[in-house]
Amino acid sequence: MQLARIHRAAPVGAPARRAAAARSPTTTAPAPQRRSIVAAGFLEEAINAVTIAVKESPLNKGKKALAKLQAGDYDEAAVRAKLEGILTGTPVVMFSFSTCPFCNRAKALLNELGASYEAIELNEMGKDGMQLRAELAQMTDRTSMPSIWIQGSFVGGCNDGPGIMPLHKQGKLVPLLREAGALR
Repeated sequence: MQLARIHRAAPVGAPARRAAAARSPTTTAPAPQRRSIVAAGFLEEAINAVTIAVKESPLNKGKKALAKLQAGDYDEAAVRAKLEGILTGTPVVMFSFSTCPFCNRAKALLNELGASYEAIELNEMGKDGMQLRAELAQMTDRTSMPSIWIQGSFVGGCNDGPGIMPLHKQGKLVPLLREAGALR
């Protein structure tokens, strides 16, 4: 927490990192690593704020309509049943796009923790993937990926909703994964 306060108060650059290191003698990590962690925390907060603003705006309705349009005509009840089957049959599920940096970052964290999970790459499934995404949008009120679920409960994306990165920083992710039986 102290690093986030220093980041917001100090100007960016090497002199600021040295000054921050001098004010924080208990920190032993090299300056570039501290800055990386601080920047990630600030970025996560900014992304979450933007996501909330978009979710509460008319733009979100447009995004959901676009997801539905991309999916084409489909049996909504059948796709919803398929989704619910996936969610109830798998302790940890991540709906993902294989090329999405936030999806890859979320997978990296789960891998680092040794969690077992199923990643469903929607962009590699053709129309089926777009149909699942459209139904996910109806269920979660968001179209962005990843869409991460633990024991059938939506926990958000990488950084938002609350998201697995903030949950991990708060010490809440590992207990959720352990409770789901997803830690090796």
